[in-house]
Amino acid sequence: MKQSICKRTGSVSPASVFIRRNPALIEKYKRGMMLPATHMLAFSVWLVAQSKATASAPTVSIFLQPPGVIPLGGSTTICCRCLCHGGKMVLYKDGYQLRTLELHGNTAEFSISKATQMDRGLYSCHYVDGGNGTVLTRSDSMEVRVEEFCLPKPVLSVQPGHEVAAGADVMLHCTIRLSKVVCFLYLEGQATALKISVEHTDFYLSRMDHSKGGRYSCQCYTEGTPINWSGVSNMLELVVRESLLPGPSISVTPQEGAILGTSATVHCMCQCHQTVMLLYKSGNVSIQQRAWPVRGMATFIITQVAQEDGGAYACRYGNESDPSSLSQLSPFAELLVRDHKLVRPSLSLKPLGRVQLGTNVTLWCTSGVQRAQFYFWKNWEIVGVIEQESNVATFVLPHVMGHNGGTYTCSYRPWSQRYISSQPSNSVLLTVVDYTRSNIVRLALGVGVLILLGLMVAEAMNSQRNTPGQLPPLE
Repeated sequence: MKQSICKRTGSVSPASVFIRRNPALIEKYKRGMMLPATHMLAFSVWLVAQSKATASAPTVSIFLQPPGVIPLGGSTTICCRCLCHGGKMVLYKDGYQLRTLELHGNTAEFSISKATQMDRGLYSCHYVDGGNGTVLTRSDSMEVRVEEFCLPKPVLSVQPGHEVAAGADVMLHCTIRLSKVVCFLYLEGQATALKISVEHTDFYLSRMDHSKGGRYSCQCYTEGTPINWSGVSNMLELVVRESLLPGPSISVTPQEGAILGTSATVHCMCQCHQTVMLLYKSGNVSIQQRAWPVRGMATFIITQVAQEDGGAYACRYGNESDPSSLSQLSPFAELLVRDHKLVRPSLSLKPLGRVQLGTNVTLWCTSGVQRAQFYFWKNWEIVGVIEQESNVATFVLPHVMGHNGGTYTCSYRPWSQRYISSQPSNSVLLTVVDYTRSNIVRLALGVGVLILLGLMVAEAMNSQRNTPGQLPPLE
């Protein structure tokens, strides 16, 4: 059984529609006949006007209400939604026009009752001008399936709760007492579905925002032959609460990665008083730690770092039992775990030694694996991150200035192990000197010495002139 998918229909401009609907015009072009200049001018003006209208055309969406596979003999509604002003919505099935409805508000609803296998197919909505029937825009295609239900309905549940703060992670459990089934997760108002196997019956939704709130349901079918479908589960409403409180800032030490078995620290800073700080880890809906800030800073310590401690961390403050009181989520900060089993990278620098101001300097970091993400550090501050499919990454410092001088190292982490990092490479020292300034200083010193010598010679000569000569001998 294939998953329900959306197929985008090709976009057809009004000009293309015009030509396709006028075979005589095509035939004239084929025979090399030219239209009169006035006709061509009129057509050009029409084409420009239509292209402007098309560029500003609204977006049309299509979805089922309720979502999911339709039971044989059951009913559903195909909804065409558009932020449009008036006009009509035309429903197509497998490329053929079915029905036309006037828009009421921003939605046109096409009902299907006592569904049969004849109702299966690809549906799309076309928004047309109410006056001349020109197609202004259209939706993606949506597959509608009609099946007989033989399995019990699954049960949908959620963690940590039906109300969550924006930025939180959520786990939806689709539970059915069968093996070897495939399940879909539906969000009301969307045509697409998320597919998982029974071995992982949890749908993980990360970093929730307002667009992910709504009414969810799930549905399953058995793999193999014959294929049997379940009904659609209970509807579960998930509310995402936006916060007006600013999120804290966050930092992780050591920044270059913690060695296995050593400690790591996460600092969360806020302008908050008498409230608890909560620490989260991406991929886990549970709160990792709680701490009370001291002078606006909460400290979370991981005493003995293990590989599973590597990951992206974030924090927020407030009352965890009341999502509406929680602050916004901080940015995510990564904790890397250094694995001594990974080959230590090597770093080389060209040109070596002292380099002149304005020189291009290249650093090469060589790792022990293919396909890795490389980090270049200067005085233990990240200055570059490069993803490379080979085992060598190149980082260029163009036209170096004085502030580019310092001690450089590099590290890497394999793509297959997102938060596992190598040890730092050997260190290389970059010294940037301004030879122009040095030469000016030397020249100035040389001129100064020459002037001083000149003054000394002049003084000596002047002293010699002023010395009284010897008296002539007496007669």
